[in-house]
Amino acid sequence: MRYTAEILPYHDYDFETSIKELAGLGFTEVNLWSSAKPLAHHVNPGDDPKKILAVLDKYKMKPCGLTMYGKNQQEMLERIDFAADLGIDTVIFDCEANYSDFVSTFLPPLIELGAKRGVRIAVENHLTVPFSADFESGINEDKRWDEGVDSLAQIKRLVTDIDHPNLGVCLAPPHLWVMNDSISEAIVFLAERKRLYYYYIWDIDRAYRHGVDGLNFGPGEMQLPRTNGTLDHAVPLSTLKRIGYQGAASLKCHGTHGWSLEKITSQLKASDAYIKECFGRIS
Repeated sequence: MRYTAEILPYHDYDFETSIKELAGLGFTEVNLWSSAKPLAHHVNPGDDPKKILAVLDKYKMKPCGLTMYGKNQQEMLERIDFAADLGIDTVIFDCEANYSDFVSTFLPPLIELGAKRGVRIAVENHLTVPFSADFESGINEDKRWDEGVDSLAQIKRLVTDIDHPNLGVCLAPPHLWVMNDSISEAIVFLAERKRLYYYYIWDIDRAYRHGVDGLNFGPGEMQLPRTNGTLDHAVPLSTLKRIGYQGAASLKCHGTHGWSLEKITSQLKASDAYIKECFGRIS
């Protein structure tokens, strides 16, 4: 597998500064974000791909994906073209509509364009809590809809209902943990079907309250993988290695609003050290 990083924690800082910090930590691949605020939106359609790639090349970095949450269908179509122009082969987003509409009308045009442009569609398993600008406060749990792609059962349904080589899943461990599903079981199921396109190395605060906290997975420190975290990341990473996963396994967290640049980098550095220790345990 390829150990990569999300640009997401640096959403309050400019693109080059963010890339420089991640490169300084030793990363060579980065997932870029083109999402709705307050999520990261460093790169967007209309930006010059040559300038973006020049910054990445300056720091010896390559883009491994493009995440585009909180966008409508047309905005996603534009971002699939944009990803192709950047040489990115995978775009990531969650179930952006009620499931029946998602598979019947929302996804098909995206898959069709992705197939034409050589871009895979990776749907994140994501709690069916509506996104809002203040999602990290844990609101909207009472507005959750039943039909989406959050549980392992619903992941299975998605890749069965749309059995297409350009449609797969970005696996998000915290969302599976909230649903009381096995991360390793999901990895194996998707890998068997060649539908595991992306994997987040991501934790969740043990104090998370089911049915109350919604998308509030705790402060950033509690979302970054760590020795005393909720998940033993050596277990799913071992599963990824065992099944021969060759895609991106990307270090991620939300919850960094208001953090200094130095704090973000130091917290990522500590988490990176833990993940490397996990890799050492499974080598």
